[in-house]
Amino acid sequence: MRRALTAALVVALPAVVADVAQAAPVVPASDLWATVNRCDPPDQPGAVGVRYSVPRRRGGGAQWARVRPQFFDGRARAWRALRSAAGPGRFVRLGDGVGTVMSGRTFTFPLPAAGRRLVLRGRVDVEWRRGRRVLDRRRMLTTGGHDDPGDPALVVSRRSCEIRR
Repeated sequence: MRRALTAALVVALPAVVADVAQAAPVVPASDLWATVNRCDPPDQPGAVGVRYSVPRRRGGGAQWARVRPQFFDGRARAWRALRSAAGPGRFVRLGDGVGTVMSGRTFTFPLPAAGRRLVLRGRVDVEWRRGRRVLDRRRMLTTGGHDDPGDPALVVSRRSCEIRR
């Protein structure tokens, strides 16, 4: 009996794993990203822009997002939240769940003193909601490689921004 059960599991398990691997993800990972798209431009010193893409979720749900900047604390060697720059930290509705939505936010920081630097990145919290019910959520940190020469808002795509004076 034990051998028969083991043999049945050995035969059935690969089929179950194959079905799970072929199942479409609820949220396509390739369309879910965040990037730094502005970094201390000459026309807006101290500005850091975070752009992000939020796909539709299989099964529906309106897209909501909240952007929070973070700075690198060199002494602690850790990323820290900049709550005052983020404002109230509320989620903003982006779309109704029909397609991928792109949005962004720009923060302006005081310039560091001469010889100092400020390293920043973005953290984006995303939720898919039906009414007040949260169906799914993800947290993203900014990454590079999302630049698109055809999109003026994505000429730059970086993981972080260093402001140095």
